[in-house]
Amino acid sequence: MTSNNTSPGAAGLGIWGNLGVWIAFGSAFGVVIGGFFDNVGLGVALGAGLGVVVGSVFIARRNARGESRGES
Repeated sequence: MTSNNTSPGAAGLGIWGNLGVWIAFGSAFGVVIGGFFDNVGLGVALGAGLGVVVGSVFIARRNARGESRGES
């Protein structure tokens, strides 16, 4: 079932406002880079950390511009 009830800050962010998506992309990137350096575990850990940082910055910048509240 789906629900149209979103929290006040979440409206309009779409998939890129989900921190889990950024962590998943970072982990996938870490697997690729880790494969090159023969240390996939370290690559995944660093990639997930990178995903958290980049995702947090991206979401914070969108919130600061007012895009999450439907403002322009």
